[in-house]
Amino acid sequence: MKRTLLAASLLASTLLLGACGSKDEAAAPTLYDRLGKTEGITNIVDGLVANIGAETAVPNSAMLRSHKPMLDAVNGVNGAAPTDPTRLQRLRNNVIDQLGEATGGPVTYKGLSMLTAHRGMAVTATEFSIWRQQLEASLNSNKVSANDKAELYVIIDKMHDDVVGH
Repeated sequence: MKRTLLAASLLASTLLLGACGSKDEAAAPTLYDRLGKTEGITNIVDGLVANIGAETAVPNSAMLRSHKPMLDAVNGVNGAAPTDPTRLQRLRNNVIDQLGEATGGPVTYKGLSMLTAHRGMAVTATEFSIWRQQLEASLNSNKVSANDKAELYVIIDKMHDDVVGH
């Protein structure tokens, strides 16, 4: 009888302690959380857009060729009115959504696939590398940790083959 009571007590306390432990443990923060959620990702993307804009404005820009159609649509050409003044804003918002979803946030990306979006652009490996450098600069200015940058680059680098050479 004592053994049965002891065994029942041990079983009950194990179940009780096990249940308490699982409720108290918080889920590890996602990359989305660590990047600062939508606000942090927005800051990163805004920095990226500014960096790319600055890169395309320099003589011998490596990225101007692939970005010129968008810049012309937003700014107009030879004094003509812009043909799509909201194109850059839509791109920015899509990148925010895409990174928000890809990093584990409650965001849904509704844009085109990377292959469809980049088809006809003939983005080169060099252009992709420079784009990545512009992202690195934005991540640094937003004080993203080395571990979080590495985790984000795994996501970004999976897109390489859908972006380059189409």
